[in-house]
Amino acid sequence: MASSTGHPAPVSKDIYWRRRAFVMIGVLLVLALIAYACRPSDGASETSSNQAAIEDPSASPSVPEEEPSEDPSEEPEEEPSASASPSEEPSEGAGKDDDEEKAEDEDSEESGEAAAPKSPEDACRPQDVVVTFDFAEKDRDTYGGGVGPGFKVTVVNVAEQTCTVDVGPEAVELIIHSGSDRIFSTADCAEGKREKQQLTQGRPYEYTLDWERNRSFTDCRDSSAKAQPGWYRANLKGDHVGDVDELVFQLQ
Repeated sequence: MASSTGHPAPVSKDIYWRRRAFVMIGVLLVLALIAYACRPSDGASETSSNQAAIEDPSASPSVPEEEPSEDPSEEPEEEPSASASPSEEPSEGAGKDDDEEKAEDEDSEESGEAAAPKSPEDACRPQDVVVTFDFAEKDRDTYGGGVGPGFKVTVVNVAEQTCTVDVGPEAVELIIHSGSDRIFSTADCAEGKREKQQLTQGRPYEYTLDWERNRSFTDCRDSSAKAQPGWYRANLKGDHVGDVDELVFQLQ
């Protein structure tokens, strides 16, 4: 309300402080609106917090567990790579040593085996000889009337060089059993008996071993004992004899 002199009437203290309070409240509201407008949204804050949790190793309990397991595995891989150049020189020397040892082994193996034949009079090597064993009368496994069985032996040289094989009663031994009882052997009392045969490549040498149903003994005792009727087994053994089939037959 104006005074009669034209100047504004004095304002009471109550109105004065009220006006200042309104001004301060308005300023605070403006600052609050500005601060609110500048504040990031909730989704952005969550994204940034999640990103920080992923990038910060301390926020993930699995990271500290993996890091100690990776460090020891990486260090041994780097150490051999750093010493790769010094290790190359010993490897070359080791290769030479291996070659020398291999050559020595081959020489020792060859010295332990029979030498390859160079002439027909030289002995055949066991690996160059194939021996087969069968009944002299094929498919006959029963013998009666005092008749003994015969066995056919076939020897073949598969090497190119002609060589010699001993087919004597010791070198190629016929053994006959009945159960666990050893009945007969061509090697009994045949010491020193040799029968050498020269074999050319691929040409079989065949001969027959007859058993007269008699018993034989390693001590060369005189005996007229004859094998009794029953079932028997015949086998062939010798340095040049490989895995041959056992022959089973019956005496009546």
